[in-house]
Amino acid sequence: MQFIQTVGETTHVVLAGKLDYATASVLMEELRTLEGQGVRRIEFDCTTLDYISSAGIRAMVYAKQKIARGVELDVVLREASANVQGVFAASGLADYFEFAA
Repeated sequence: MQFIQTVGETTHVVLAGKLDYATASVLMEELRTLEGQGVRRIEFDCTTLDYISSAGIRAMVYAKQKIARGVELDVVLREASANVQGVFAASGLADYFEFAA
């Protein structure tokens, strides 16, 4: 489902397949381990992410709000498909995250 690696202040997360209720809870647990670790940027590689549910979006919102503990955290979604971006748009959160190629 995903691979997480932190280098300095940046954490890279590779997402694949579906990020739904079951897989988002696993991601959330892994993201919680980053709290207070000095992470200032999270890059989600969505190249092979086919589907994201509201639970997946919730995990990303959690990351942006909680991991840096009061310091703004940059959250970037790389290579997100039009379908994945559409879910963010429908939820009203497209402007809350940065989308990059």
